[in-house]
Amino acid sequence: MIEQPYIGRAKIDFDGFKMKIQIPSKKNWFIILFLSAWLVGWYFGESSVIKELISNDNIGVNSFMLFWLAGWTIGGAFAFVVLLWTLIGRETISIDRSIIQIDKGILDFGIRSKRYELKSLKKLELNPGQNITTLFAQKNVGDFWGLTGGKLRFDYGLKTIKFGIGIDEAEARYLIDEIKKKGYYKENE
Repeated sequence: MIEQPYIGRAKIDFDGFKMKIQIPSKKNWFIILFLSAWLVGWYFGESSVIKELISNDNIGVNSFMLFWLAGWTIGGAFAFVVLLWTLIGRETISIDRSIIQIDKGILDFGIRSKRYELKSLKKLELNPGQNITTLFAQKNVGDFWGLTGGKLRFDYGLKTIKFGIGIDEAEARYLIDEIKKKGYYKENE
């Protein structure tokens, strides 16, 4: 049986003025299963410490438990956000004649939105591939969990902006070509 050509994950809408690219989050089943199981254990740890705090009168024990509970709650919230992102997250890139906007969110709830002037955008290109060594060496924990980074990048002043999370290199090249074809970006800018 011959494999069918891959059609990509990104959905492109163009109304003649504005281009909108939606990229659903990549489904990593290991992360989904691991975090689901971890959150069940997290819930039992969280609820048992809260019960202990309510019933215990020892100030020293309560202080430590409050400190532990704060860290445990932050860790659980992060795990929950990563799980939701993996299941139903999406990145939306909106481009009009003067602005490129990159939104990352869960369904219609934006977690992060950034806007950039197209005239200041330089060097729109493919982001070099990551291997396991560079992935673990990331300064940003979001890159490791698939929340940040991406296969596309451009320079904006003295900072490199990365986007296009979870797409393949061929699809990233296709998106760059589509952005150029619509006239939003020219190489010599």
